[in-house]
Amino acid sequence: MMEMKPSMMSSMMRLFAMASLIEVSKSFMPSASKQKFVPPITTTRRHEWASTRIGMADASEEEQAALSSQISKKFSMQGNFDLSTALFCGGLAFDAYVEPPPNSARWEKGSQGVKVAFVSNAYTRQLYKGILEVVVQRVSGLPDGDDNAVEKLVTGDGVDACVLTAAVEGSWKEDVRVLEKEQFHEGVFDLSGSAHVVRTSTAWANIDEKQSQAAKKRRGWASPYHVKGGWGKAAQAVWPEESPMFLYVQDPATVRLVFTVLDADRVGTGRPIGSTYKKLSSLIPQAALTQEELIDSLKQEMLEAVKRGEVDLLDESTKIQLGAKTWQGDLKLTSKPRKKDKNSQIMAGAAAGAYLAGPVGAAAGAVVASFYEGQIQGTIKARLRYLPIPQLPAEVEVYDVKGGTPGVDWGKLFSRHREKTLTADPASTVFDDLEDFEHCFFINHDKTGATCAVYRSIKRKLIVVSFRGTCAPVDLVTDASLVQEAWVDGEDIEDQTIKKVHAGFRGSLSSISRRLKELILAVPAPGDSFADYDMLVTGHSLGGALATLFTTDIAEYGVDAGRGLPQLEESDPWWKSIASTFGGKAAEEAPKEPPRPKSLRVYSFGSPRVGNEALADHFDSLLRDGKIHTAYRIVNGDDVVARMPRTMNALVLGQVKYDHCGPTVLISQPKGPEDTDEEAEVEVPRIGNGKTTPLLWIEGESDDSACPVRDGKALTSPMAEGSLLSDLISSTKDSFAEDSSGSLTDKFSSAVGQITSRLSKATAGDVVGVLGINQSFSEREAKMIQALFQGKALAHHLEDEYYKGMGRAGGFLARVNEELEELEESPFS
Repeated sequence: MMEMKPSMMSSMMRLFAMASLIEVSKSFMPSASKQKFVPPITTTRRHEWASTRIGMADASEEEQAALSSQISKKFSMQGNFDLSTALFCGGLAFDAYVEPPPNSARWEKGSQGVKVAFVSNAYTRQLYKGILEVVVQRVSGLPDGDDNAVEKLVTGDGVDACVLTAAVEGSWKEDVRVLEKEQFHEGVFDLSGSAHVVRTSTAWANIDEKQSQAAKKRRGWASPYHVKGGWGKAAQAVWPEESPMFLYVQDPATVRLVFTVLDADRVGTGRPIGSTYKKLSSLIPQAALTQEELIDSLKQEMLEAVKRGEVDLLDESTKIQLGAKTWQGDLKLTSKPRKKDKNSQIMAGAAAGAYLAGPVGAAAGAVVASFYEGQIQGTIKARLRYLPIPQLPAEVEVYDVKGGTPGVDWGKLFSRHREKTLTADPASTVFDDLEDFEHCFFINHDKTGATCAVYRSIKRKLIVVSFRGTCAPVDLVTDASLVQEAWVDGEDIEDQTIKKVHAGFRGSLSSISRRLKELILAVPAPGDSFADYDMLVTGHSLGGALATLFTTDIAEYGVDAGRGLPQLEESDPWWKSIASTFGGKAAEEAPKEPPRPKSLRVYSFGSPRVGNEALADHFDSLLRDGKIHTAYRIVNGDDVVARMPRTMNALVLGQVKYDHCGPTVLISQPKGPEDTDEEAEVEVPRIGNGKTTPLLWIEGESDDSACPVRDGKALTSPMAEGSLLSDLISSTKDSFAEDSSGSLTDKFSSAVGQITSRLSKATAGDVVGVLGINQSFSEREAKMIQALFQGKALAHHLEDEYYKGMGRAGGFLARVNEELEELEESPFS
């Protein structure tokens, strides 16, 4: 135990406050020698682990007795920790760090920055009914000049035009209202539910037709160009050889196409000029036909063309051209944004009014001018071609799970452990029938970075949702704000009793959650019920936090795709049409409540704390009530992120408190079964005869010990039994007790001696205890800081250390870039 002089107390307090501001940097995995296998302890005993938030070690005898009497009451519904499931989730949690290459999946970009990569052909065919090819040829009626002075210098005086096209599916009431009821809006940029947006290249104002043709001679294709306006002629933008853009259509009978002309900027988003929208079926009526009707129509047309000698059936491109339905024409812009700066036109209106009617006319002219938004002008010339996607069975590409770091192979680790499990228990059915396990899609957000990968097994009826952690761990620790907001949007944040969550975590999940739910509802095979599928949620680091919040939402409300996250405002009922479309049911048969999976389990890795105690209690109640069937928060050794945000932040900054959701599984990495307490790499509760550290300690199952990852009780009385002040006062009282012998001088000398002796043994915990900070809590803080300085706290958060720790727990020596090596059993097993 480190001794500390009172003069060092302020430095120690500063170190405590620094714990949440430490910069995270990549560490390499330390070398490991061959070790014997100490099997994890998986007893079935349970206790009121949630109540140990106050810290069993910090409680009085009466409190400990009360806590012990509550064993096995609160979480009797939860199943035991399963190592096979943890290994399976571990691979997928880290595998989500690998983004599909641009050429390996079909990417779509939504109107609000959501991007989706569709990896599975089978899933994509199941989700979409057709492909729409969009070719923009010309935009006429453009305004003269560019109101951005910087852009004038860079790209010339004129509109740098490009066209955005969005497909709006379903019945998003916000988008429908904007399109149908409002004349002044920003088109694609005002959409909240558009799943897919494509964009042309930009016709820069400083590129004319002559330069475009010169570019064609140079590189083989003509670039878009700008035609300046003149007397009686508006400016134009021309795309002589623009590549087709493709929109995948889910419901061709109802999909709305939104076109927005944008004045692009070299730096920044640009300025919308005008927009229009059309139903696809109004432009190509055949798109509204059912798949069977459309295919029959195409067959008939093809046969008639063959009879006329207009098509060669051996020419595949000709068949595609004939099979597609085409529209070409002009789309007149019907809406525009409101003017943001009307000062010049108000002054002009006032001047005109003053000329006609003096001061009264000036006032009237200014008022009229303030309401004038200008004329809507501009036309888009485009060609559209719709081709149905044949709803034929697609071969499933079985996904090989590796992990996020080159040289690790979680899939092989899981398979080897699975083989051992079957050898020990041939009747085991954990994760059997995974021959069709496939990666369905990958979703992320441009601004928030929130990322998630979704997988499925139709045979096993399993859906796996894996959230990616931050790719720059420093952002999680140093940049993550401690600010909390209401878990249910609309609740009063000043109310100390409501559930509160980390504002950054909620904002990140909210940016993708609605689109994610829509796509998850489409995962079951056609004709299957969503209620027959098990859902497994996982994630590492920030991904673990998002997995926890996503599970909390699904457990309480179901897969409600009518909104992103919980809110007081009523959800948009659009999820019903999603459920109907994907579930193969008629709209009138849509269920009254959002769908729920058959079971809901979450295994997170290195997850930070996500919310306050009210949220943690709510999560525990969902677990107790069986709405969450299994939940474990796996922490590797001294992983610092899993201990963030700190309770010390609450002491320094006020009522910003965080707590854990669900029981902890703590991975230990001892050097061997003969380790003593001082030699073990990580402090975890001891079991049995106290000589062995379990490789996996499971809160509520291994024993009744308090979880060392939890903060425990931060504040206590400075006069608590065993504290420095209490001992000093007791020493003084004992020395001057009436029944003590000796003179007053002897008693005084005795008191001074005892006080001096106690002060000489004072520790950092004793010093901060004088301020009312619990000694056990302060010692844990000091140990965490020591682990940070040694590098273990950061290294233990990374994939290679989790791979090594989980491998040992499964009976294997797992190292990066090395083959798995099975460990021999320990005599302690």
